[in-house]
Amino acid sequence: MYRLENIKISENLSEDKILEKACNKYKINIEDIKNYEIAKVSIDARNKDDIHYIYAIDIELKNDRNLLKNVKFVSKKNTSLKACIKRKSFFRPVVIGSGPAGLFCALTLAYNGLKPILIEQGKCVEERQKDIEDFLLNQKLNINSNVQFGEGGAGTFSDGKLNSGISSIYCRNVLEEFIKFGAPKQILYTNKPHIGTDNLIKIVPKIRNEIIRLGGSVLFQTKFIDFETTNNKLTSIICETKEDLKIDNNDIEYLENQLIKIKTDCAVLAIGHSARDTFEMLYSKNIKMERKNFSLGVRIEHKQDMINKSQYGEKTNLKLPPADYKLAYHGKERSCYTFCMCPGGVVIASSSGYEEIVTNGMSKFARNEENANSAVLVNIVPEDFEGDNPLERDLFSKRFRKKGVYFRRFELFCTNSKI
Repeated sequence: MYRLENIKISENLSEDKILEKACNKYKINIEDIKNYEIAKVSIDARNKDDIHYIYAIDIELKNDRNLLKNVKFVSKKNTSLKACIKRKSFFRPVVIGSGPAGLFCALTLAYNGLKPILIEQGKCVEERQKDIEDFLLNQKLNINSNVQFGEGGAGTFSDGKLNSGISSIYCRNVLEEFIKFGAPKQILYTNKPHIGTDNLIKIVPKIRNEIIRLGGSVLFQTKFIDFETTNNKLTSIICETKEDLKIDNNDIEYLENQLIKIKTDCAVLAIGHSARDTFEMLYSKNIKMERKNFSLGVRIEHKQDMINKSQYGEKTNLKLPPADYKLAYHGKERSCYTFCMCPGGVVIASSSGYEEIVTNGMSKFARNEENANSAVLVNIVPEDFEGDNPLERDLFSKRFRKKGVYFRRFELFCTNSKI
């Protein structure tokens, strides 16, 4: 295929009309085009008097001998999740955690015929949604099934952003897989793609069902609490479960007090950043861990109309999506930046533990709510911790809460401490 780039569009046009403009620019007869697809689209809003879209379109010609001059040739790379499998073990691999990493790991294993067992301490999306509604309406928190914990992970109920800072052919594969299960096709070519919570709650169960269709098993309300080894090699994992398990008895041994033992020699930990008790268990088992930087901050909210006027001005007649932004300040010792900006979204209470207040941002696909919101964060480094324990991050957070931190509007008040 050939890529037609830098197609400037300053009016509201259909895809076919945009293709016509591209053909006119590159002096191509539209009748010679066998197939086309939009490769990229972005908004150039630097000049408020001339806001426009920039398109890139990939075309396939009916006759490949008509090679185009001064046009970039595009080779479509194979990003299939199918792999050459050398694994000979008869044990089924276990994936712990059904957030984005766990879901795609289990899906990849299932595609390759390995019939994984996916375990999740929270509930399936359908039941999780009921628990979240109960929390938001009646303040009843289920610590294992909430905005952060459960099938699909925290992203299921916070917009479903898909932009990444890495460069990999598999980034496109993730997008293609989401489209396969029902995501809007434009996530393939928009600059900052997002699926939206309203779409994700329908897509995630389809991924689960595909894993099951391919021979995998998915166990909800099943928490990884321990593991066993022989000669320093994994032999089984121990879980607490509330589920009526539907799984081959050859893979599982029922113990007392709702405990089960899953025989396996391969386990993938996709447990998320808030699985503190699991980290503590792993540390007690002498699993090597390293301290990492993290970020701490608040979530701010403002009118979406204000952001639109700031980014787009008030002159354009183009149909534009709700505007976003990204801000950053780099000081000598600290950096402060915005993260997870939600155009046309809402701030949602997201606690996953008692006596905690956590907020997150959430948007539906249309992003048509009145307000926008964003996290404003500052970096915390291991040198800020008191000890060298790799779990010091969580101890730091606990001490921070004990010192009494209160947030009101855009002002920060702290008692008995300095920030």
